[in-house]
Amino acid sequence: TRVLDMKLTDLNVDCLLGVFKYCSERELVNLSKANNYLGSVIEQYVFYAMTKDLLLCGHRNRPCVERRNQSKMTYFERLQVARNWLSGIYLERHYFHHAQMFPSKLSVDADALYITHANYLRRYLRTGPESLQRRYDEEISTPTISDISDFVIKNNTIFAGRVNGSCFVRDGDGITEESLHHAKEYLFCVDFVDDVYASSTDTCCKLWKRSQEFGLSHFDLFMNLQRSFKCMKLSDDGQWLLGGLYTDGGRRALRAIHTESGEEQVFNSNTISIYDLKIKDDQVLFTANFDTTFRIFDRRIDRDVCIWEDPFDSSFYCLEYDGLYAVLCGAKYHSRVNLYDIRVPGKYIQLYFPGRTRQHHRSSPVYSLACDSQYMFVATDHNLRVFDFRTNFGIKRDYSD
Repeated sequence: TRVLDMKLTDLNVDCLLGVFKYCSERELVNLSKANNYLGSVIEQYVFYAMTKDLLLCGHRNRPCVERRNQSKMTYFERLQVARNWLSGIYLERHYFHHAQMFPSKLSVDADALYITHANYLRRYLRTGPESLQRRYDEEISTPTISDISDFVIKNNTIFAGRVNGSCFVRDGDGITEESLHHAKEYLFCVDFVDDVYASSTDTCCKLWKRSQEFGLSHFDLFMNLQRSFKCMKLSDDGQWLLGGLYTDGGRRALRAIHTESGEEQVFNSNTISIYDLKIKDDQVLFTANFDTTFRIFDRRIDRDVCIWEDPFDSSFYCLEYDGLYAVLCGAKYHSRVNLYDIRVPGKYIQLYFPGRTRQHHRSSPVYSLACDSQYMFVATDHNLRVFDFRTNFGIKRDYSD
């Protein structure tokens, strides 16, 4: 009889997948290291399926967190990093300490981190062995001396608002600044879509049309709303302004304004004040609330479909969404961040407590959050904390129970 000398690599993909069903994860990793062909099959057919719906590392339908990633990870690396998020394994670094206490705002993309520093907006490149360069690449500002309270970046255009009501736009044509509100008003938030711009203070909210003529930019007011939104977002088509009131005695702080007709919708969300808001899709909103809750609101049925309460009765100042299932909420005390899975009602998944530094031992709120699959950026009142979850030797800080 003739003996067939067959190797594992001689099998087709379907047969290999049948064999891999009986292998442990460690055995699959060892096979990947032993042979490049087996490694590519395991990566594309086994680890690919295992990582589709991971928190912060999932890739189903290419969520928005994918566009923020500094480098591309293999599917097995995604699996490891996602487990570190869940287990609380990370390295923490401190950046940009400032003695004067003030809240900073953050925005991150694949190339750079943008952070406000008093009356400046600074851009730090995401290159080198660390998560950030420690010296800024660009400092964006105008002659006005007033702290930047909020900014938005879309399609290489920056719209920023200062505390004193002055706002500026930086695009390919340069920087244009106008005073959109009275100096005695305190500006909370700004947003824009195409040529529709919105700004809100502690007194009112205004909608503007931006026009450009002869190389000059100008804002034309087309709607003045007697509403004070602490946070707001314009829908992708610019038809609706979705906002959370700074305070509402009737506990209906979530509102929507039609940008053409001025029609106001008062949503049935039982909350007195909303500190941050994110749009999941055309119908679903995420809100971080003063009343110590994170809520999911569905416009189709006009109610909160899920509510998570903070385990330590702390207000939520900000939130971040990965575009799939993970939501990070920044708390009022101890610079704490809570991780939630919107598929798991009623309970947080993990808590992250930044370490204390020599310069600053007191508790701080989390004023702003940003993240990609590997890093979490936390803005406190004295510095920026960066959590690196792509590590094999970080200290385990598991507060899931």
